[in-house]
Amino acid sequence: MMYADSHVHTAFSSDGKDPVSAVTAEAERKGLCYLATTDHLDYDLKFGHNRSPIPWKHIDLAAYRRAWEEGADALAKKGSPLKFRFGIEAGFSPEKQVQDKYLELFDRMRFDVVINSVHFVNGWDVYFPNAFFFKSRRRMYGDYLDLVLQSLDAPYHYDIVAHIGYVTRNAPYKKKVLEYADFPDKFDAILHGIIERGKALEVNTHTTLFPTEEILRKYYAYGGRKLSFGSDSHHAELCKDYQKTVALLKEIGFTEFTVFERGVNGESSETAIPF
Repeated sequence: MMYADSHVHTAFSSDGKDPVSAVTAEAERKGLCYLATTDHLDYDLKFGHNRSPIPWKHIDLAAYRRAWEEGADALAKKGSPLKFRFGIEAGFSPEKQVQDKYLELFDRMRFDVVINSVHFVNGWDVYFPNAFFFKSRRRMYGDYLDLVLQSLDAPYHYDIVAHIGYVTRNAPYKKKVLEYADFPDKFDAILHGIIERGKALEVNTHTTLFPTEEILRKYYAYGGRKLSFGSDSHHAELCKDYQKTVALLKEIGFTEFTVFERGVNGESSETAIPF
């Protein structure tokens, strides 16, 4: 089995723990054929009207790039077969000033892979409990899906739509799971939108499976075949639950993951990694 992980954080993320060197060492130890570091780029917080209840360290992009280049050079010198790629996780916001900042950055700094993520709903990161204060389950989950749908039309380039269902991770509701039957029209619009735009739907295993098996089956039924695997690791714990996840995906009918890189002309290219 070939192992690939397209969603990994290092110490350059505010919530990352390990240096790039530790992540690449773990990737080699586990025999990955493809690894992308995708540290957090939180322009949704830095330039928007979103707020964080804790101090937040924003990424030093120049230092991140240098560390990645050092890691890539070290792998090349030893002849490692690992394809090591430079990525970013861009936090989506519908605010124009945020989107303009992403456009400006992506014009001057090329990333092999860009992950499109929704973390903030109604101004607060749903990782934290205050995002849910005085808000019903239906409102929060509906607002979250509306933002995911809006994010599909982000004016800047991205490759992957990340962790659909993230809003449920620390939700305080008795029924935490977000089911298709809760918002069938919203889910259909998102899944068809991903397919129509040629983007990859991420299979994220950081805590539980995002999206759920039910949504993955819907995606497949609608003709979606492009998937990206992301452990969303923050501690160099790569390819979490990879074999179990692949077994489920095979049972559904999927046969491969898609990985991304930028060519010398700056164009994004895709490679299929068969299960």
